[in-house]
Amino acid sequence: MRKIKKIISLLLICMIFIVQVLPVSAQEDSNDEWYEMVEEDFEMVESSGTEISPYTLYIMDVVTSLVKLSSSKVGLRADVLCSSTMNTITVTFYLQKYTGSSWKNVSSGVTSSSNVAHAIKQMTASGLSSGTYRAKAVAMVRDSSGYAETFTGYSGSLKL
Repeated sequence: MRKIKKIISLLLICMIFIVQVLPVSAQEDSNDEWYEMVEEDFEMVESSGTEISPYTLYIMDVVTSLVKLSSSKVGLRADVLCSSTMNTITVTFYLQKYTGSSWKNVSSGVTSSSNVAHAIKQMTASGLSSGTYRAKAVAMVRDSSGYAETFTGYSGSLKL
């Protein structure tokens, strides 16, 4: 019975996200605005945005969040859940800013964990100008035999 509830819940979530999908793109071609990103712990008050995962062998979900920590500082968070213990879970964060009609990467950072099945990774970016931002998290997992897979999650947008 519990398994049926989980399947029904996942199907409903899939249907909701399929209806809300909008095509977006990110550009990395201009370095007009670029911010340093550092790994730092911070308290999460709210979570925004999840991704529906395509079929993968290990990655079950990557929940990506972006929170405002001050008027010019944000926290990026990725919660990576795998079906078994991985040799490494590496998350590459991209802070993206909405510019006109597309998302542009304005900062990036990499962090990783070893010998875990679940990793919560966080980074911050500060000194940001006003605008609309979102977080992109690219999770790559590698098992003991060297097999690797990736999945990308996006947060909702946040206005500074």
